[in-house]
Amino acid sequence: MKAINSNYIKRMLLSYLPILLVTVSMLIFIFISIINEINVRNAIQANQLTAAFVKNMVDSTLKGISFDAQKMIETSGELQLYLDGPTDRAREFDVSNMLSGLMVRYGLIDSIYLYRAKDGRVLDQSASRPIGQFPDRGYLRSSVERILTGVWSSPRVKENEVRTVSTLVHVTSLGLKIPRDSGSLGYLVINIKVSSLELLISQMIDRNVTQAQLFDTQGQPFFDGNGLAPSNNSLNAETVSDYTGWTYRMSIKGGRLLDLLFHGSTVWVTLALGAIVFAFGSTFYVTRRNYKPIEAILHRIDRFASVVKTAGPKENKNEFAFIDQAIERLITNNMVFQEKQQENLVIRRQQFLQTLLKGEFEDDRATWQQEWQHFGLEAGHFIVALLELDHYVQFGLKYSPNDQSLFKFIISSVAVESAEQQGRRIIAEWISKNQLVLLLLSDEGESLEHHLLQLSEQVRSWVEKHLEFTVTIGIGSAAHRESDIGRSFEDAAAAVSCKVTLGVNQIIDAVELQERQGGEWFDYLEMIRTIVRKLRMSESGWPGELLRLFHEMRVRHLRKDDVERLLHYLVFQLDYEMAETLPDEAKAWLQDAKPAMLLALGQSDTLEQLERCFLIALEGLADHVRALVQNQRHHGLLSEIRSYVEGHYRDPNLSLTMLSDRFEINAKYLSQLFKESFGQNFIDFLMSLRMEHAKQLLRESEVSVQDISEMVGYVNTTSFIRAFKKFVGLSPGQYREAQSKEGVRSIH
Repeated sequence: MKAINSNYIKRMLLSYLPILLVTVSMLIFIFISIINEINVRNAIQANQLTAAFVKNMVDSTLKGISFDAQKMIETSGELQLYLDGPTDRAREFDVSNMLSGLMVRYGLIDSIYLYRAKDGRVLDQSASRPIGQFPDRGYLRSSVERILTGVWSSPRVKENEVRTVSTLVHVTSLGLKIPRDSGSLGYLVINIKVSSLELLISQMIDRNVTQAQLFDTQGQPFFDGNGLAPSNNSLNAETVSDYTGWTYRMSIKGGRLLDLLFHGSTVWVTLALGAIVFAFGSTFYVTRRNYKPIEAILHRIDRFASVVKTAGPKENKNEFAFIDQAIERLITNNMVFQEKQQENLVIRRQQFLQTLLKGEFEDDRATWQQEWQHFGLEAGHFIVALLELDHYVQFGLKYSPNDQSLFKFIISSVAVESAEQQGRRIIAEWISKNQLVLLLLSDEGESLEHHLLQLSEQVRSWVEKHLEFTVTIGIGSAAHRESDIGRSFEDAAAAVSCKVTLGVNQIIDAVELQERQGGEWFDYLEMIRTIVRKLRMSESGWPGELLRLFHEMRVRHLRKDDVERLLHYLVFQLDYEMAETLPDEAKAWLQDAKPAMLLALGQSDTLEQLERCFLIALEGLADHVRALVQNQRHHGLLSEIRSYVEGHYRDPNLSLTMLSDRFEINAKYLSQLFKESFGQNFIDFLMSLRMEHAKQLLRESEVSVQDISEMVGYVNTTSFIRAFKKFVGLSPGQYREAQSKEGVRSIH
C-alpha cells in the first residue's frame, strides 16, 4: 500500500512539476525584465540631468570669460591708452600681461590677442606685429567687419606659430569690439581649444557609461563623434544652451540593448499572458488525466452509498462527505475507546495502590497476585515516599485546574524519568489533590533509604529550579515484606506532616524523627493561658509568651496535627475570654482577629507563617483592648474634672495648668480630652459656664455689672464686658435692658 501511494504521489508531482517550473521561470524572467526597464528609465532620467548639468557648467564658464573680458575692456585705463594713445613699449608690455592674466584665470583659454585699429597692429602674449604678419589674420579681418560681435563661434581651425613652427588647432572664438558699439579703437579675440572643452565635459561624466557631443547652431559637431547614437534615439538626452545656441547630446553606451529593453513592454506582456494560458491549460489537462483513477473509485463508492441511502432519508449526495463521515466516526470511536482504556488503567492502578498502602490485599490473594504481576511488582523490597505540594492554597488560587493538572503530570513524569536514569523502578501516583506517592521497588534490600533520598532530592531540586513553587517529601521506613508497605506509607505521611515545624521545600526522613519528643502538653496549655490572661489585662508581656510557644513547638518538632490542636485551643480560650469577660472587645475579636487566625490555620504550611499571622492578628486585638481600657479610665477622670470645673468656675485662678496640677495629667493632653469628650476646648467650656450664670444674674437681679463680673470669675470688668459681648452679641447693659423690655411686654 505504501509503494502504491508513493508511486501515485511521484506521478502527481512529476505531472505538475514541469508546469510549475515553466510558469515560475517565465514569471521570474518577466519580473527581472520589468526591473531592468525601470533601471533603464532611471538611467535615461539621470542622463537628462547630466546633460543639463554639463550645459550649465560650460555656459557658466563661457559667461565668466565673456564677462571678465568685457569688464577689462571697459575699466582698464591702460588698455584704452594703448589703443588710442601714442606707442609706448612699457604700456604694450602691461597690456600683454593683462591678457596673460585673463588666460591664467581661465585655463580653457588657448590664446588672446588685441587688434589696434589706428595702425593695424596685433598684440598677443608674445609680440606686437602688423596684421599682415599675424597667423590668424584671416579670421581677424572677417571678424572686424562683422556687425554682430560678442558671440562664441562655431568650431574653426586656427593657425598657431610657435618659434617659426606653425600648427593647426580647433578652437571656438569670441570677438569683442572696442568700444562695443563701433569698434573704432580695436578688436579683442579670445580663443578656446575644442579639446579643452571636451576635457572639461569629460570630467563631469563617466566616460565608461556615457558619451557626450557638442553641436553648434548649424548642427556641426565639436568633437570626434565615432560610435555616437543618432539624434533620434530615444535613449539620448539633448539640451540647447540659451547662451551659445549650442546643442549638448548625452548618449548611454550599449544603447541598442537598452533600447530593446525600453521598448519591450509589449513583448513582456505577451509572454506573461502566454505563461498564464500555458499554466491553466497544462494544469487542466494533467488534473483531468490524473483524476481518472479517482473517478473510478468514486463510482464504486457512489454505488455502495446509493444502496445504503435507500434505507434512510437522502441527506447528503456528496460521496466525499460520506467518506469523511465514516472516517470521522471511526476516529471518534477509536479515541473514545483509547480514553476509556486509559481511564480504566489509571483507576485500576490507583485502586491497587490504595489497597497496597492500606495493606488490604490478604482478603483476595488470587486477585492480588494477578494485579501484582500485571504491574510488574515482583520485587521483594520496598520503600515509600510522600511528595506534598507546598502552600497548596496559593497554588490553587494562582493556577487554573488545567494548569494544575499539567504541573502534577510534569512532577510525576520527572520522578519516573529520574528513577529510570538511576536504573530504579518506581510507581508514582497522585493519591490526593496535593500528595504524590512514590513507591520504590528493588530486588536488593540494602541502601533503599539512600536510593530514595537521592531520587527525592533530585525531584525536589528540579521542581525548585524549573517551576514557581516547591515541594516537601517525606521518606518512610524500608519494607521487606508486602505487609510492611502500609507502615512505610504511614511513616512517610508522618514525616511530611512535620514540615509545619521543620519548614517547606526539603526532604524529611522518618528515621530521623523517631527519637523526637512531643513535649509535655501541660507546658503548652500553661503558656496559652498566660498569653490570653496578659492580653485580656492589656499587659505588655503577651508577645514574648506567644513567641516562646512557637519556639517550643519548633524545637520539639511537633507534627502538623499537634500544632493545629494547640493553636485551636488558643483560639478557643480567646473566644471565651473576649465574649464572656470583655463584651466590648467581642466585636473586634469576632470580626477581625478570629477570622484571620482561623484562615491562617487553614492556609499556612509552616510555623513561620502561622507565627507571623497570629502575631499580626493579636497585635491588632491588643491595640483595641488597650484603647478601650484607656477610654474607660479617661471617662471617669473627665467626669470628675467636669464636676470640679462646674463647682469652681467662679474662681479667677481656674485654668488648665491648675487642673493639670490638681489631677496629675498633662495640660496639653487634658485640652485634647476636653475637645474629644465635650466637643469644645476648655476655655470655651469655662466661658459658657460663666456667661450663662452672668445672663441669669442680669435677668433676675439688680446687681451691678462690676459685681457680676467678680461673681463669675472676672477680676477686670472690661474683660468681662468684652467676653460677654463676644459670647452673647450684646453688652451686659444692653442685654439687661432688652430683657427688661421683654418682661414688660410679657406682663401686658
